[in-house]
Amino acid sequence: MLDHDRILLFDFETTGLNASYEQIIEIGAILLQKNLLGEYETKSELSTLVMADKPLPSKITEITHITDAMLLRDGISQEEAFQQLLSMYTEDTLLVAYNIQFDLSFLLQFFKKYWNPAFTIKNDILDVMAIYKDRHRYPHRLDQVVATYQVETSNTHRALDDIKATYEAMIKMNQELPNLKKYVNIIGYNASYGVSGPRLPHVRYIAQRGGNREIEKS
Repeated sequence: MLDHDRILLFDFETTGLNASYEQIIEIGAILLQKNLLGEYETKSELSTLVMADKPLPSKITEITHITDAMLLRDGISQEEAFQQLLSMYTEDTLLVAYNIQFDLSFLLQFFKKYWNPAFTIKNDILDVMAIYKDRHRYPHRLDQVVATYQVETSNTHRALDDIKATYEAMIKMNQELPNLKKYVNIIGYNASYGVSGPRLPHVRYIAQRGGNREIEKS
């Protein structure tokens, strides 16, 4: 499927959209390791709620069903959550997410705050939304991907479920695509809005309209 020995699939639920001043409230992550047969096996999983410094907006609770009471009861500190995620991370690991530009923004702030203010993301990345958007017209939400590919794991807006759904969809996309590797280090964006968040120097950013295979043809 891919050349990388390690793949880290991850998803964040957050207090809002802007990584500069919003916080992560839930992490779901799966670390895959290639075995001697060249097949990926799950090496570890992470699923944790993370305490926030402020009350959750009602819209976030409505979407995720995560409440302030849940964070107070079951959440760990932001730094502890970072350390747990860090234990799954290396620079040679492929980072995979759905709409990865959003998650990369929060990952970068996480590293800068709790590891190194000068940290930069050098990992190869794979945006599963860009793969889907290349071949399918609007809408491009994860729940639409789940329906299109008849993924067994539901899109619940809870981090671990959503990353499991993303992985199942990626496997099914790999079965129909001529070359999944072509999408590594490419992020698609809506030309009407541009790229939101940090740009990585080793990543290509390609405008996508949906269903036009701009990346496949590039």
